[in-house]
Amino acid sequence: MSDNEVQEEVIKQEITAEGMPLDQDGGRPPKKQNKYKKKVCRFTADPELAKQINYKNTELLERFITNRGKIIPRRITGTSAKYQRILAREIRKARSIGLLPFKVN
Repeated sequence: MSDNEVQEEVIKQEITAEGMPLDQDGGRPPKKQNKYKKKVCRFTADPELAKQINYKNTELLERFITNRGKIIPRRITGTSAKYQRILAREIRKARSIGLLPFKVN
């Protein structure tokens, strides 16, 4: 047996042992790509936008509340914990003053 035949035999054994196809170089099988795109906090990415978080800036705050007036959780928006706390506090301030609704019917 030549060296190439021995290598092919080893590759076939690896395929049958793991049950997964190997890539063309004979290395490990390619990893599955994630179905979901990782969410990035827009305030962490842009510190200038983070400075605009204020209870008076209702246009910005309205993006983080639902049509019914609830605060959208960070798992959906991708906002970091730090900025989510700041956003929630500013939304509550705006609600108490009357700039944003508590509840929409």
